[in-house]
Amino acid sequence: MIVAGLQLDIAWEEPAENFRRAAVLAARAVSSGAHLLVLPELFASGYWFESEEQLRALAEPLDGPTLERVREWSHQLDCAIAAGFPERDGETIYNSALLTAPDGDLIHYRKLHLFGDEKRWFEPGDRPLEVVEYRGTKLGMMVCFDWRFPETARSLAFRGADLIIHPSNLVLPWCPDAMITRALENNVYIATSDRWGDDVHGDEKLHFIGQSQVVAPNGERLGRLGEHEDGIVEAEIDPERARNKSVSQWNDLWD
Repeated sequence: MIVAGLQLDIAWEEPAENFRRAAVLAARAVSSGAHLLVLPELFASGYWFESEEQLRALAEPLDGPTLERVREWSHQLDCAIAAGFPERDGETIYNSALLTAPDGDLIHYRKLHLFGDEKRWFEPGDRPLEVVEYRGTKLGMMVCFDWRFPETARSLAFRGADLIIHPSNLVLPWCPDAMITRALENNVYIATSDRWGDDVHGDEKLHFIGQSQVVAPNGERLGRLGEHEDGIVEAEIDPERARNKSVSQWNDLWD
């Protein structure tokens, strides 16, 4: 299976423009053979909210217009797509992500570990970590700051994940290197799809670091983008490579 991380500069409160940018990258990735596309965290809305009212105006239920369009893309392009979105469930709002495929939704995940101001607007996730199979590869998903807690990736690996999908809006510089450790700890692939650019509110600015990448079970970067570019990072996933937890004839990660 070929996974493609899509990296783009996200326009604040401009879903139509973000859909346009993402659609261009998605078409390119599928034309080059990708079977699974990973979009960034909160890819359509933007990330940095100044008020609860602002967030509620952009939050949507699971059957809202953002995910309906992502599902349409999945059918049209005949591939699976992971996408982050602000989810409204009654009066509660979660930082969520959906993995959907042409035959239906696969994973609905709510971010467990909220970062910074997110704690003012979102509730921590209340759904379990899940692993599903798609095209012979077992997939798990976490979102952005979940990377900082090794138990997240470990739990997905114990559930059988070959590839961990990682939609992100990264601002801390250590994540791309930390993903090498997470891959080595668990002998899994990790595909991080990040945004780049800045969210600006008045005199304040939040900078996003880009550097989307795919890391192999041995810690090798199979591809990595820069900090200031729209682009696609692709890699072929061999699930058997992730399932062999032997480090030497005497050492097995799970034993």
